[in-house]
Amino acid sequence: MTTSRMEEALASVAKIEHIIRKFREMIDIDSSIPPDLREALHATLDKHLLAAKRRALSHL
Repeated sequence: MTTSRMEEALASVAKIEHIIRKFREMIDIDSSIPPDLREALHATLDKHLLAAKRRALSHL
């Protein structure tokens, strides 16, 4: 594992986390989304975030 590959992977994870955070903000701000759907959307984002992190880090 090289330092540059590690830096690239960590940068990818940071970008992924930023995107997911923005989606969460949009979900939380939109008052037309019922609470149960909001919870389901957050759970889905959590699953996608973990999967994306695994993929980014698997290339090390």
